[in-house]
Amino acid sequence: MCGRYALHTPASFLARRYFDHHMPVGDQVARYNITPGTQILSIRLGEGGKPLFDLAYWGFRPRWAKDKAPTPINARIESLKSPYFRESFSHQRCVIPASGWYEWVKTSEGKQPYYITCPDLDRYEALLFAGIYTPTGSGTTVRAAIITEPAADPIKHIHDRQPALIDPQSLESWLDPGLTDIGQLRGQVGRIDPGRLEWWRVSTRVNRADAPNDSSLIEPLESEET
Repeated sequence: MCGRYALHTPASFLARRYFDHHMPVGDQVARYNITPGTQILSIRLGEGGKPLFDLAYWGFRPRWAKDKAPTPINARIESLKSPYFRESFSHQRCVIPASGWYEWVKTSEGKQPYYITCPDLDRYEALLFAGIYTPTGSGTTVRAAIITEPAADPIKHIHDRQPALIDPQSLESWLDPGLTDIGQLRGQVGRIDPGRLEWWRVSTRVNRADAPNDSSLIEPLESEET
């Protein structure tokens, strides 16, 4: 699953790196403890293939659903054909950039958080979580969920699920709203090499959703103190 993550790369850097887009897109402050139910950066394609950098509400609910319907933050890849997600998976795909994400391991002393990332990312890059979105009709432009899949072998000892990580070379196909055939889509969209992933224990301060927005949250623990 993915229930908490960090993003410290400015949106303008991502726009230039992945879309050769040099217009202002609205940078935000670095965030090291992004939680569900908040506004998150998402990227989708608009008219003429122009990238749109939206602030999306992290919690998905299709427009036809009632107000009390569930608002999942994740959509399991195995469930994308369900009526709740099917239309968005076919027509409304996005990516949610992240510098890394957190998972927890149960220990005799409580839940120990780990930070998972690609250390070889440069300052203009980010991980690209596969996502789906749906228009809200008011307020925040869209609602979004992160697509998850079974964890790759290197990290499944930490958690059995992970975000689907889109290979940047597949970005155009993934975001193309005209590509609606699921079989064709899966044939054209690749994942990043899981061998690039690394992980380390971090402070249990991140266990709190209201932990201060501090880069020390993603730093490796160098002692038994948490």
